[in-house]
Amino acid sequence: MMRKGVLFGIGMAIWVLALLPSGAFSQDTPLRILIDRDYPPFAYYDDEGRFVGASVEFWRMWEERTGIPVELLPTEWAKVHSLIQERQADLVDTIFHTPERATYLDYIQPLFRVTSSVYFRKNLNVRSLSDLTPYVVGAKAKDALVNLALSLNPSLQLRLYPNYSDIVLAARRREIDCFLMDDPPANFYLVKYGLLADFSRLPLPGENFLYLATWKGNTKVVELVKKELSRFSTKELQDLLQSYLVTVREYPLWLFRGLLIAALSILGTTSVLVAFNRRLQRLVQQATTQLERALEGEERARRKLLETLEVTALLPILEVGEKEFLSSMLDLALGMVPKASMGAALLIDEQGRGEIVAVRGHQENLLGFTFEPEELIVKEQVTVVKDILGPHRKFSSPEKYRKLIENTEPVAETLVVPLTWEGKFFGHLALDLPKGTQDAFDDGDIALAEQLSRICVAFHALREYAKKEESFFENLLVALARALEYYDSATLKHSEVSAEYALRIAQSLGFEGRRAKSIRWASLVHDIGKIFIPQSILRKPGPLTPEEYELVKLHPLKGEEILKSVRGLEDVARIVRHHHERFDGLGYPDGLAKEAIPLESRIVAVVDAFEAMTSQLPTTKVVGLQLEAALGPTDGGPSASVSR
Repeated sequence: MMRKGVLFGIGMAIWVLALLPSGAFSQDTPLRILIDRDYPPFAYYDDEGRFVGASVEFWRMWEERTGIPVELLPTEWAKVHSLIQERQADLVDTIFHTPERATYLDYIQPLFRVTSSVYFRKNLNVRSLSDLTPYVVGAKAKDALVNLALSLNPSLQLRLYPNYSDIVLAARRREIDCFLMDDPPANFYLVKYGLLADFSRLPLPGENFLYLATWKGNTKVVELVKKELSRFSTKELQDLLQSYLVTVREYPLWLFRGLLIAALSILGTTSVLVAFNRRLQRLVQQATTQLERALEGEERARRKLLETLEVTALLPILEVGEKEFLSSMLDLALGMVPKASMGAALLIDEQGRGEIVAVRGHQENLLGFTFEPEELIVKEQVTVVKDILGPHRKFSSPEKYRKLIENTEPVAETLVVPLTWEGKFFGHLALDLPKGTQDAFDDGDIALAEQLSRICVAFHALREYAKKEESFFENLLVALARALEYYDSATLKHSEVSAEYALRIAQSLGFEGRRAKSIRWASLVHDIGKIFIPQSILRKPGPLTPEEYELVKLHPLKGEEILKSVRGLEDVARIVRHHHERFDGLGYPDGLAKEAIPLESRIVAVVDAFEAMTSQLPTTKVVGLQLEAALGPTDGGPSASVSR
């Protein structure tokens, strides 16, 4: 009898164990799951500090349906891989499949499908991954996108961050202008931080699935999860993700609708296209204004100057008409001086008559409005004018004054930016503060406007010289060199002296015509790319950090980029690109060596070093050497003398 009781007890125990889920996990043995702590909308901390998301909701449903408890372990993504290899958890949630990871992971089943992209500011000319070489690209540490992007462009300069939110915040601070990211978290953070209108995206090839995975050989967990996942349909998982994507999509949906309407309007009427462009411009301007208010003093001015120069470097300034040119300058002015929400651009002819050629914020009827010389407010310097259309203004007829008033929005004060070239006014920009605003233009705004005036005048000079024949190139490059001097005073006269040395060396080697001129021009503007380097780095008295030096090394590429935008200077751009290569192959940006370095670039490198050593720049006190003594005899032939 006792034996039968024992057998009955054993049978009951076997029956109870058979009812437990496969893998022998009970309600007291939770599955420990590593999950990315910052991967919205799948898993993230909301503004109230709660850990939420589609994956978090999925594991809650898992517990309800299977009776198997889980313990979620929110972790920085870079640490997840070592923890799962050390078997500190049972599963990794939402992980891409890669051949490298397959060596230490068993993949179980994909739950969600996502796409990924490179995101970049809209003012950058990016059409492929190869266009990203000059820029620092943000990425998440241990992200599978890093290896994918490097396989497509091994020259990418990556800056790694622990979390996706850190990447987008760095973009908001303008530490980076490009980043790699899966589309769902990118949309989430671009909307959250008000940057959606500022960025475009370049889709990366293919699509990825987010898997569940465990450490290699963990057969028990693989079988358990495969069995229990049969309780969830594909549609149910898609609906779950969709419920978390709604908040990401609903905020910017109007923008994408607006873009669609604009695309259709191109096939329809021009007026709808113009209206949309103006609206989109205001949106970008508002986003820029929000960013500017977070910056202070000189740092704000520096960042806006760099941004403006980068944009203008991409404009086809030598091809558009005078009116289009001034219209572009007005847009840049309103971006640099965010307090001004309205404005106008005036073109002034040889007789001193003015014509309104662009307006922002005022009535379009103002376009074409003309002023006689005595009706204009002409200022030699940037000036703030209060109540610019007050009764003190004198016009040739009351009807003309009335038309101007009727089509102009009420203005409290105006920042008048004169544009002069060779002692004559060719235009001016008027930046307006609307009546009722609490703001007022200050010294910082005037300083920004003065910098803008110099930029406008420099590019106007390029346009004027472009109307001439070959001599315009010389003046164009001098103007660029002078623009660099405004930004980095340490280069004063350095470029012009280097250019004269370069021409003499080229002539002594027997170079004539365009080849000699190209060497002179390249030496004149070899440092123009430094406009894109922060002044704090250029003027730093001590040694540079590795990160700062990497930024400095970008200036030959940036110089090439500016010069290539001018048709006819492609050979000069090539010389500038390679003027920091070294004969031993340890230079930059391409690491060329010996005869692979263009001879013209070697000449520029020699005179750059020579002029620095014999000048009174802050970086050296060596003076007194003469060019003739420094050149000496060239008994080894032209190539040998330059290559030593």
